[in-house]
Amino acid sequence: MGLGLLLPAYSQTVQEILDRFAATLEVPSIQGTFMVELISPNGEVREIQARAYQKLIGDAQNNRLFLFDFPPTVRGTGLLLHSYFDGRDNNMWIYLPTIRRVKRIALESSGGGYFMGSDFSYRDLINNDNSKLQFERLPDAVVDGHDSYVIKAWGETPEARQEHGYMHIISFYRKDNYVIHRREYYDFNGDLLKVYRVEELLDLSPHYYPTVISMENVQTGHRSVLRVKDASTEEIPDRMFTTRYLQGN
Repeated sequence: MGLGLLLPAYSQTVQEILDRFAATLEVPSIQGTFMVELISPNGEVREIQARAYQKLIGDAQNNRLFLFDFPPTVRGTGLLLHSYFDGRDNNMWIYLPTIRRVKRIALESSGGGYFMGSDFSYRDLINNDNSKLQFERLPDAVVDGHDSYVIKAWGETPEARQEHGYMHIISFYRKDNYVIHRREYYDFNGDLLKVYRVEELLDLSPHYYPTVISMENVQTGHRSVLRVKDASTEEIPDRMFTTRYLQGN
């Protein structure tokens, strides 16, 4: 599993932190207006808007659907993600209105790609298979005003690191609620590439949902901010997370 191979005194604590983090995000259903700001190094801002839906299926699957409304160049485009916690390959489909067809994209072999031109890769948005990762507990730290547990994660093999998309990731978990409030992504040269921050949280006790997050590419100076507005936890029909619905909507 990768856990427990480093720092045995910390191994159970690492697992507990990972489990508590996973539990905080187990919101059965959530939907809202999804807005993305793409901010260039010179301050130019482009915006993308979509209707977003997310639903947990059992304890091993997370489904997401994005239906884009703005700008006009992407209006009618749809994106469907099925990601898994149990080691199965994640699936992604995109509906392109210009050709009126659904195209399946293999995330594991496509290099991941970037979400609608943002600094978030598709891999950043899907579930990771922790069985392919190694973890190391680093010293606790106060970062961005939060007392934090700090955990380093990396692929246990070269293939797993390639699939993971980074040399390693350092995550900062708030001690008061176990939510990751900051992540640092390191490229295959070992240099800091991107920094992820949670800027606002929706309290759905006992769960939390990030409603404003940002990702900054420190190597290029480009930054992306994702906001969820009008969030609702109403039940979402399973039929919405199918390719039939993706194409028909």
